Amino acid sequence: MTSSLPIIPLKRCILSILHRVILGLFCVFILASATLAEEQSTTPPTRNQTRDCLERYDPTIDYFPEKATLTYAKGFTLEYFKHYKVITVTTPWPAAKESFRYVLVQCGAPTPAGFTDAQVIPIPVRSIAVLSTTHLPHLEMLNALDRLVAVGSYQNVYSPAVRQWIAAGKVAQVGRGPGINLEMILDLRPDLVTAVGHDQPQYNTHPLLRHAGVNVAINSEYVEPTLLGSSEWLKFTAAFLNRDGLAQRRFAEMAERYEALAAQVRDGPAVEKPSVFSGFLDRDVWYVPSGGSSIARLIADAGGRYLWANDAHRGSLPLSFEVVFERAGDADVWLASDLDWFTRADLLAANARYGAFKAFRNRRVYNQNARLNENKANDYWEAGIVEPDVVLADVIKILHPDRLPDHRLKYYRWLP
Repeated sequence: MTSSLPIIPLKRCILSILHRVILGLFCVFILASATLAEEQSTTPPTRNQTRDCLERYDPTIDYFPEKATLTYAKGFTLEYFKHYKVITVTTPWPAAKESFRYVLVQCGAPTPAGFTDAQVIPIPVRSIAVLSTTHLPHLEMLNALDRLVAVGSYQNVYSPAVRQWIAAGKVAQVGRGPGINLEMILDLRPDLVTAVGHDQPQYNTHPLLRHAGVNVAINSEYVEPTLLGSSEWLKFTAAFLNRDGLAQRRFAEMAERYEALAAQVRDGPAVEKPSVFSGFLDRDVWYVPSGGSSIARLIADAGGRYLWANDAHRGSLPLSFEVVFERAGDADVWLASDLDWFTRADLLAANARYGAFKAFRNRRVYNQNARLNENKANDYWEAGIVEPDVVLADVIKILHPDRLPDHRLKYYRWLP
């Protein structure tokens, strides 16, 4: 008697075996994918994370392969650790007795212990409110203008790119100093607010913002004794954006151009150094930049002899007209800084005594207002912050007209 296997159970058996084989292969695939993903997640990055948080934190990895180093800036320090950075603003304003520390933690990584006196800020920040227009060129140079959500004042903005964002309704106006709109800032919820520190407490906004729980960082590039030092604060802003490497490269380029121009004057044919003074009379006080100021160093690098170069103070010296005239009455060049002066007639309208200066009589008065818009926003205090080499070229051209024959003044204007 011939026996036969039942057909239906046999088919079920085969299908069951195939199902198990497929299921096994699928599991192998899942395990392999998980292993590969784990290996990839623990592979050290080659660039800083500029957008998202970490999906998986590994304490052995250095998450900041792109770093910045400081060469000229004296007002802050920048330290790197594997998953966080520490910025210390050592000179938030002239003669400051306090410093400010910021711990920038890579988003997705744990907060380090031991920084109870510091602000802890997750990075990269994805939204920024800027209370000083001097910080705006940093965002443009770092390709991070899309992070801008607010400015202190629309009227003070020169940048055409930022004004386009304002016109499109993408940037709010939040005020500054005592008039800051805290409620609006709280509604915007920016990851970071950048402010300026003042030695007069009534003008500071950072205490109010910190009390409200807002992350605020003090950018004090204006305290730096050199233009390159001021420009290097680009790296300060970049640290919050994780764009340290880009800032390092961009600043190196501008510093190289600046130093090349200074060397050209220093090492070129010997020429007489014209005497220079700066500033203007504000009511009854003439605020003269001291010998420790960036304008004093700029004039020296341009081959000039600044008349207050030996004064070691930082900031400006409040002097009377008579004191200034006694020293600068016979000076060769006057570098002014009044927004409303476009001709020498404007100087006489402001104060007839200006006509007694030799620089006025010899038509060697220049003003740093060559780039104003209809609101009198001055690009000298925006793009000029990240173009120290161009500012230097302007002053070289002013002091030594035969040098740099192809250069045309950009930030300074001659007053006819």
